[in-house]
Amino acid sequence: MDVQLKDGIYFVTGDITESCNLGDFGLPSGQVKFDLSNVRTINSCGVREWIVWIGKLKINPIYYNCPQSVVMQFNMVKEFLSNNARVESFQIPAYCENCGEQKIFVMKLGKEYTLGKKLEYDLPKCEKEGCSIESDVDFESYFYFIENLK
Repeated sequence: MDVQLKDGIYFVTGDITESCNLGDFGLPSGQVKFDLSNVRTINSCGVREWIVWIGKLKINPIYYNCPQSVVMQFNMVKEFLSNNARVESFQIPAYCENCGEQKIFVMKLGKEYTLGKKLEYDLPKCEKEGCSIESDVDFESYFYFIENLK
């Protein structure tokens, strides 16, 4: 795992596992923004380490561009999104059955979803005639975490 600071956002790249190095990366106290778009995988041990790390640093994480692997952990581990965490945006993987095209859509807080409310959305149409884009996730389980955020 690698962490780089750019324009006030900490970009996390790689795998979040029990063996990743969670140093302080010069993190300030208070709200800290993390872009997780380049996290390849995160396992349950990595989530545990991340939760302990956030607690030790006493920061309020704000998550951006969360990929599917992170969203699945949000849904399985309630403590990952403790009272002081916020999800500003997350990714939805999608595909077109007809042409096989795969896409990633980003859902943004206040635009495509609202905290504490069930998500309802329509994906954009496939750009090819006769095709349609569909989400590549189970609706109920993938978006469960949104209804529980405050």
